[in-house]
Amino acid sequence: MKIEDLLSLTITPERPEAKPTGGANFAQHLKEALAADPQSAAALQAPSSLSQLTAIDPVAEVNPTPTEVLDTVLSRLDNYREALATSDLPLKKIATLVQTLEADSQQLQTLAQSLPDSSPLKQVMEEAAALAYTESFKFNRGDYV
Repeated sequence: MKIEDLLSLTITPERPEAKPTGGANFAQHLKEALAADPQSAAALQAPSSLSQLTAIDPVAEVNPTPTEVLDTVLSRLDNYREALATSDLPLKKIATLVQTLEADSQQLQTLAQSLPDSSPLKQVMEEAAALAYTESFKFNRGDYV
């Protein structure tokens, strides 16, 4: 077969089969977790002002549940997004939040490894840990200067 013959052929790639999702989605799992612990729902609300960024403590509970840690980290990531969007906030004030995000990333990764592979929360925790670490790395590298 000649190259010209091959070029004239039309090749249609096959579409891969759609894989069914194994269970409910993240929103459903989050609703169930929040329904089980109403205090977690209050923790999801962002602080009313960004001036609270200087008083950030790592997750202080002795044995927090994975959902509590995840809720806290997601809330901090949202605060971080808001802080970066605020143009009059100096980057030195955001640095404490970034350090906390880095520590939270390690804690999330440790908790995610302790969860069984079949847990739907494991993948979400690993992705949140990766996002928190990536954002802290980008800030320390100077991407936002």
